[in-house]
Amino acid sequence: MNTVTHELLENRNWREPYKAAIRELDSAKLADRIAEAKRVLVQRARELFQKTGDNLEEEQAVDAAMCSLHVLHSTLKASAIAQPTRSFDYLKAARGLLQSCEPEGGL
Repeated sequence: MNTVTHELLENRNWREPYKAAIRELDSAKLADRIAEAKRVLVQRARELFQKTGDNLEEEQAVDAAMCSLHVLHSTLKASAIAQPTRSFDYLKAARGLLQSCEPEGGL
């Protein structure tokens, strides 16, 4: 399998880095997980943009995942500024916002 084909197959697995980011409990690791998930999502979004065919469902899922990561990242930053000693507050603050980003069927 050549490198290009291998990379395309790997990029279809954007859900794993996304799930790892939204499930991360260690606030020290969360920013890196979010960055990795965003990188993979952007790469997949570019592929879907260039791909012909009906990709609407995955495009919507990628958009919703990116929205969720933006909210989570924003909440993490706000939590770190407001109360640096309470590392799990970002999870509570982001819960409702994340649900508003996900499509009805979920990811």
